[in-house]
Amino acid sequence: MDAPELRRLIVRHRHVAPMLSVLLAGTDARLTITAMDGEVILDRQAGAAPADAPVERHAIVIEGETVGWVEGPRPAGAIASVLSYAGARETDKRALAREALDRYRELNLIYDLADQIGASLEIDAVARVAVAEASRLPSGGTGFVLLRERDRERLEARPAGEGALHPLADHRPGTGIIGAILAGDPEIVNDIAADPRATEAERQFASLVAAPLRVRGERIGVIGTISPEPIEYHASDLRLLSAIASLAAPTFDQAAVHEAVVRSSRSGG
Repeated sequence: MDAPELRRLIVRHRHVAPMLSVLLAGTDARLTITAMDGEVILDRQAGAAPADAPVERHAIVIEGETVGWVEGPRPAGAIASVLSYAGARETDKRALAREALDRYRELNLIYDLADQIGASLEIDAVARVAVAEASRLPSGGTGFVLLRERDRERLEARPAGEGALHPLADHRPGTGIIGAILAGDPEIVNDIAADPRATEAERQFASLVAAPLRVRGERIGVIGTISPEPIEYHASDLRLLSAIASLAAPTFDQAAVHEAVVRSSRSGG
């Protein structure tokens, strides 16, 4: 919580400001409330308490972080505690609101993506939709899809052609961060350079978030979002990407079957 937010909490909040006024009305204490940057938010020097009364300094602490100070005689500690509690409640409410908005976005994404993906039976068309959605994560970055080739000896960037110059193209299963995610679980890696699993190709990037594409227990590829600049990916990004993966994976599988049938019919004709 920065100085403007602390000021709003103390001066204009519809519950906190009146409560603080009642607390101050019950004491003659001279009191000063300041933000961490030194900004004076409240300076009550009109009290009738003795000027030489002992002065205490108490921190306003929200989520383990000191955001301001209350200075004055003994009631200062109680007021700091009240403001700390009120600030924590306000922070919790904002976090819940953000989480609700994230879940709303996830639902919209799932409905939209289901409509778009379900309309295609071509692997590259499905990949284009999946890559576009992975590129829209709240934290940023560029989406990618790597699918196992039929020989299962490598992962190829899709759509075909567009991934030809991608540093992650022709990735080998079992190697690097991508290989670990293919064999394991969705993962956030905000500092690729510090990860001992990273390959030279992966070290061309700074941060990534990725999830395996799984169908009936089989791992057919990886979908992710990657950035050459450092990005702090969050759990909300991972949830969205995992939702995209769960919708895209079976569609990739169906498209592969469809393309195999088409190839077979053409070769037979």
